[in-house]
Amino acid sequence: MGKRVLQTYAVWARDNLEQQIEVSLKTLGINGDNDFREAKQSGDFTYIEGDPNSYPASLYGKRREIISEVRLKGYQNIIEEVAYTWFNRLVALRFMELHNYLSHGFRVLSSTSGSIEPDILKNLSLAKTDLRLDMKICEQLKSQNKTEELFRHVLICQCGALSDVLPRLFSRDSGYMELLLPKSLLIGETVLTRLVKIPEENFMNDVQIIGWLYQYYNTKAKEKVFASLKKNIKISKEDIPAATQLFTPDWIVRYMVENSLGRLWLEGHPNDALKAQWKYYLDEAEQEPEVQAQLEQIRAEYRSLKPEEIKVIDPCMGSGHILVYIFDVLMQIYESQGYTQRDAAQNIVRHNLHGLDIDKRAAQLAYFAVMMKARQYDRRFFSSKLQPMVYSTTGDEDGENFGSLLTVDDPGEMPEDPQSVFDQADYERRLNVWNYRYLLAQKYHVVVTNPPYMAVSNASGKVQEYVKKNFPDSKADLFAVFIERCGQMTTEYQAMITQHAWMFLSSFEKLRAKLQAVDTVNMAHLGARAFEEIGGEVVQTTSFVMRKSHVKGYKGTYCRLIEPTTQWGKEDMFLARENHYVAQQDNFSKIPGAPVAYWVSNHTFDLFSKEKVGDFFRARVGLITTDNDLFLRFFWEVDYRNIFFSAHDDNEALLSRKKWFPHNKGGSFRKWAGNREYVVDWENRGQRIKKSAVQKYPYLKGNPNFVVHDDGYYFHENVSWSEITSGRLAFRYFPCGFTFNVKGMSAFCNSNHSLFWLLGFSNSTVVNYFARIINPSLSFGVNSFNAIPFIETSKQVEKLSIENIQISTADWDSFETSWDFTRHPLVRGVSTVAEAFAAWESECNARFTQLKANEEELNRIFIDIYGLQDELTPEVEDKDVTVRRADRERDVKSLISYLIGVVMGRYSLDIPGLAYAGGEWDASKYQTYHPDEDGIIPIYHGIGMEDGLTAQIIGLLKFIYGEDTYRQNIDFIAESIGHNNNESSEEALNRYLNDGFFADHLKIYQKRPIYWFFSSGKNSGFKCLVYMHRYTRDTLARINSRYFLPESTRLKNELEELAGRLAKAEGRDRVRLEKERQKLAASYNEAIEYGQVLDHMANQYIEIDLDDGVKVNYAKFQGVEMVTDSGNKVRKDLLAPIK
Repeated sequence: MGKRVLQTYAVWARDNLEQQIEVSLKTLGINGDNDFREAKQSGDFTYIEGDPNSYPASLYGKRREIISEVRLKGYQNIIEEVAYTWFNRLVALRFMELHNYLSHGFRVLSSTSGSIEPDILKNLSLAKTDLRLDMKICEQLKSQNKTEELFRHVLICQCGALSDVLPRLFSRDSGYMELLLPKSLLIGETVLTRLVKIPEENFMNDVQIIGWLYQYYNTKAKEKVFASLKKNIKISKEDIPAATQLFTPDWIVRYMVENSLGRLWLEGHPNDALKAQWKYYLDEAEQEPEVQAQLEQIRAEYRSLKPEEIKVIDPCMGSGHILVYIFDVLMQIYESQGYTQRDAAQNIVRHNLHGLDIDKRAAQLAYFAVMMKARQYDRRFFSSKLQPMVYSTTGDEDGENFGSLLTVDDPGEMPEDPQSVFDQADYERRLNVWNYRYLLAQKYHVVVTNPPYMAVSNASGKVQEYVKKNFPDSKADLFAVFIERCGQMTTEYQAMITQHAWMFLSSFEKLRAKLQAVDTVNMAHLGARAFEEIGGEVVQTTSFVMRKSHVKGYKGTYCRLIEPTTQWGKEDMFLARENHYVAQQDNFSKIPGAPVAYWVSNHTFDLFSKEKVGDFFRARVGLITTDNDLFLRFFWEVDYRNIFFSAHDDNEALLSRKKWFPHNKGGSFRKWAGNREYVVDWENRGQRIKKSAVQKYPYLKGNPNFVVHDDGYYFHENVSWSEITSGRLAFRYFPCGFTFNVKGMSAFCNSNHSLFWLLGFSNSTVVNYFARIINPSLSFGVNSFNAIPFIETSKQVEKLSIENIQISTADWDSFETSWDFTRHPLVRGVSTVAEAFAAWESECNARFTQLKANEEELNRIFIDIYGLQDELTPEVEDKDVTVRRADRERDVKSLISYLIGVVMGRYSLDIPGLAYAGGEWDASKYQTYHPDEDGIIPIYHGIGMEDGLTAQIIGLLKFIYGEDTYRQNIDFIAESIGHNNNESSEEALNRYLNDGFFADHLKIYQKRPIYWFFSSGKNSGFKCLVYMHRYTRDTLARINSRYFLPESTRLKNELEELAGRLAKAEGRDRVRLEKERQKLAASYNEAIEYGQVLDHMANQYIEIDLDDGVKVNYAKFQGVEMVTDSGNKVRKDLLAPIK
């Protein structure tokens, strides 16, 4: 199936239909919810205020009907309703004409010959009876060559004819639906012409194309809902379908239906021939004799079950994909009992098949899908007048809010037939309400569904309140709520596909306890990427079949399909019967929290009966600042003197009178040491954070402890890990002095046991093994950590752990984003950068090799102690060793960054570490090399300007490494950063400083740059770097007078000199010079405009406060608005944008 074609069409069709319908409404003088132009009827015509045209008198009543609907439902809702109704009808007609399901036998939307004119228009006389055509109207329109109008007339008649057999999708209504049908359908790019261009084979396999088109039709609506969620706008009942609709892969549908409905039948009516047709059916695991005996008792009840007695429902049916395959399996069951396909199809619709959905649009399509499936098996099905029991839960407030979650004990009396035509619409509404409530009041042998995946906290207040009251054990997400609800609806089997979080997370522990009371027959644990349209690791799923019984000792079959990264790979693994496990779910309760750890050996289950890490160490959740932008900074943003690094407890922090303190915020995958970048405003014991929290959250009632967790542990040494992880866990040692974040979980000593032992254990493959059992989701919290089995070991672990901390710390401190960085590793007392890099490379390799060896030794120790030789090996992959190897390009670029820091005065060649990062300037720190006098360095296109950045870097290279080796060094640098043809090494360096350095600086400093890039724009009229910490209120004036004005004068002189040369040039020289002149003129004009803004800002003497951080301070120089000397209003950035 060409799904890209379907998606492109469906998204375009929705936009096109809604645009055309809105145009039609505005033509009728209907412009909004309460914006209607006056209209009057006079004789045979209708007139609309402000419109010189006249319309037929019949329009007046139809227009009033539209206005009434707009007032009732809303303007935009009417547009959407009409659009999806015609979209559904056209798609349904296309399916029916290609399958020859139309009674007259002609194509209505297309031609078998490829003609623009559909076949039906050439055969009106043969179809007139079926369509009840008024041939006089047809002949008149045909004689007037009004092909479009004729087609619209025939199309509307076809819809009317189909209303007899498909009344929930088509109608004879001549009201506003007809009026708002797009005027042009046959010519040009229309919703119809593009529909018939979709290759016909897409419609021939099965009716599931309807589901795909519906999902893609909702694409933009879904994007809109998720964009609103980011703005903390809850999902309304109208938006739930768009937010949650997801087309279930076909093989998973087959797995669920065959192993629930198919199993129900086979257990009472064994039939090898029937089972052979179901390739996704899993045989039951071999059971113990006493278990088998109990199963036989259960199955004895199924032997008397007749096909007509089976009741199946999909309570979240969407467009009917699952219902359609249920129909196929039921048909196979009936045929195995000797029924004809005709009798079976009618029985299935009359007795067996049921479906519900909160979305009226989806219900329409599910209804159509079931009708088409019935017609496939019974050519005369339409004449039977049977209608499937599939409904939307619409028509009353409860159903529209809660859908199939609504519990109904008694649906009440069925509504009586309407007394008059005027009561018909209300009767249909009341009948639908009764029908859906009747279905919710029943019990079903089998429930099969793919429920919505949506955090209940994102739903409306009504939904949240209802779920909390009725489903407290599964209230976190709708998929979990539906696990409970489906269990209430079934008497025998439920089969579902849901997110897999319920299997592991502590928030679903009570739900897991409930599910221990039913037997999991089998499971296909899918993990990430089970749906081809969803990438990434966020949506991880599992599909399962449960029987509503509990047989002690029952063994389920579990298929672990998480490794393949496509839905087809998972299907292939399932069919190959690979990665199959047999497990007793009673064993799951041996693990704290009872995760569904079906792959675990009996030996591992026994390990969980031992003492736990939480018995000896205290794992704690950290600080929620409630506003990271306000209270967190990277350490390089603030005045370094106002950071206190060595507090041992909260009292020392208080007495320091400092504002900023090291903060552990979790961070990326890194073991042993590192991720030490942040500082937090903890002045006066976090007074500002606490005050902000109680103001922001009144329900705290003045107590900030809900967000300021465990502050008694702040500044104590600990072992920490990042809560969010997409792969292996990584644990790091933090010495005294740190606060810690809610995303930087931390463990503290609770006894005489060593943190270094804990760190060595935690970074072993054994802990990662246990972690994946306890909680294999993306989030690993303190409860999961505390549940890890604990066996004490030798002192060798501590020794290796300490060595690993030292190795990792040395690596971390080799880069300038560490606050303990001392000097660049390529500045090491040798005369060439190449020699320095070779020594650095050797040092990195030695660190890497030693750390890897140490980690493997730790793995061996713990694998032996825990007896996990059958489950684990000690080898560590290179990608999991988290110290950096040498990288020539990266390391030479970082050398350039360091040299810029020396020129700026951030670093000194005389002292290690930071020389200046705020406060009073101390010239005594710079004896060997004197930095730039004001921390402002211009960047020129040429390399000859002595005060330019390139010239200063070259001068510093010569100073550090020597004049004699300069050529070797500049060539090595140029080759490392990228050397273009016909470019000198100095020009390569200059190009990098002009065009590449700032982008690298933003990346290294995580979009919080300390060297600010003043730039006039893309034409490079003026550029300079300013060291943020040396900025003063006079800096802009200094840039203007000392650097900008001389540079703009130079540009002007160059332009005048070029103009003189151009006047004398001829031929190719003239063309070349003209291009140069245009380029230089663009630079000059850009510079002049920039200079006016610079001068304007310089006169304001803008000050910055380092405590505010880069984000706030940088913004002061962006989006400057002013009127230039030429009278133009401009809005310009003084600084290059942060991208």
